[in-house]
Amino acid sequence: MLTMAVGHSDDIDAAEAIAIAIGQCRAQLGGITPQAGVLVAAFDSFGPSLVAAVREAFPGVALMGSTSSAEMTSTSGFLEDSVSLAMFASDAIDVTVGFGVGLDTDVDGACRAAIAEARSTTQREPKVCVVFADGFIAEPQRTLDALARALPDDVVVVGGGSARHDLGSGAPSWQFCNERVSSEGVAVLLFSGPVGFSISVGMGWRPLGASGTITKSSPGRVDEIDGRPAMEYIARYLDVTGPASFGNPLAVREQGSDKSYLRAVVGSERESGALTLFGSIPEGATVQLTTATTEDILAGTKQSLAEATSDFPAGFRPEAAMMFSCAVRRLLLGSRANTEVELARAEFGATVPLAGLYCYGEIGPIAGSTTSRFLNDTFVTLLLGT
Repeated sequence: MLTMAVGHSDDIDAAEAIAIAIGQCRAQLGGITPQAGVLVAAFDSFGPSLVAAVREAFPGVALMGSTSSAEMTSTSGFLEDSVSLAMFASDAIDVTVGFGVGLDTDVDGACRAAIAEARSTTQREPKVCVVFADGFIAEPQRTLDALARALPDDVVVVGGGSARHDLGSGAPSWQFCNERVSSEGVAVLLFSGPVGFSISVGMGWRPLGASGTITKSSPGRVDEIDGRPAMEYIARYLDVTGPASFGNPLAVREQGSDKSYLRAVVGSERESGALTLFGSIPEGATVQLTTATTEDILAGTKQSLAEATSDFPAGFRPEAAMMFSCAVRRLLLGSRANTEVELARAEFGATVPLAGLYCYGEIGPIAGSTTSRFLNDTFVTLLLGT
């Protein structure tokens, strides 16, 4: 059996908010001792005292997490400027945490350290790795590829970029594990042993106009599409880049891949005509501009949730769901942002607890790719059970 207890509060006093979340988790656990937990907090609410309060309430528990753009749970729905806590206990699987620092200087070393620490407290084989890291500190796909090298081949990586509420500022966010806090860290949560799971990715954006092929690119930028300055391709449809174009990401299909993912254009260089991106696009990939209405975006949410249900392995029972949505989705949905967690409640029912956050970039597997991909504008669902 896998138990995930969830607490969530937006009390203006951070100490009171974490006390409420702890009390809610304690009530749901009913005396069961948790192995590990995930703490998610608004940037302005987070401080080491929140971690200390959780570890004092649950002695010996391993805790990881990050700051976020907004939070969502089955306990309180969608909230901004809040604190959420998910505590895991199981008699069948191990849930462990790890942390690596120095992502800005040694991506491989930080990822190896995080995975080694998480594996050091279990003898079971890992199956799922949840990760939080700041996508502005190191090129995000490099981090995911380094995690894949540090893990056994069949482990799936899922998660999101730690965030702040002020979308696109590029200011540091926090990752943490127990008493260690960093803006250049990578925090991981491993589920090891006979855990059943499904992971699904939903978008909702529709293609717009002609496709093009990336003919020159480097980390975080595209110089040429179809042999011409990349801005010429965008200019057919948009006259600006940056926050005003966040609702029109590029759909990217890599060579050999069966499915596309989204990449946000964050700016352009007038002289060179290059586009700057949140993430990268490899040369040889095809791209196409996209557009979406509110209903399209929510259709992507429904798709992710429904596919998680349909893909969940037979012989296992769904017992917990984690969700990773994009801060851009929150922005574009506006007053309907709470609909994403409401759709999850409707899909999974009252017996499956939910915990999620709004990220600066999401992480999940794409059909045809050998490792998980760093995504933008996406809703990722992780369904777990025993």
